[in-house]
Amino acid sequence: MNLIKKSALILSILFFSFLILNFAFAQAGSSPVKSASDVYNILGKIVSWMYTIFFIVSVFFVLLAAFKFLTAEDDPEKIKGATKSIMWAAVAVVVALLSVGFGKIIESFITTP
Repeated sequence: MNLIKKSALILSILFFSFLILNFAFAQAGSSPVKSASDVYNILGKIVSWMYTIFFIVSVFFVLLAAFKFLTAEDDPEKIKGATKSIMWAAVAVVVALLSVGFGKIIESFITTP
């Protein structure tokens, strides 16, 4: 497995472990959702976490691509790999920005004027 796949695997394991622990230690009792604005607040927190995670991943990919460019030594395969890393960093930024946009769309459906 190459470095990117290992890193993605480790990040996904940590993320899902965090989710499982959140559900495992959830308090029994009344629901935290009392109104539509509570749903939006919960979704806002989820979007905020996803936004942060995708920006951290994109910074990691940019640093990895910079390292690949510096160590390429005119090898076309290494340069191609660095270019792909930058492309995936751009995808991570787009997904992060879309998550904020989806949050605003969901807010407009849930809240009443």
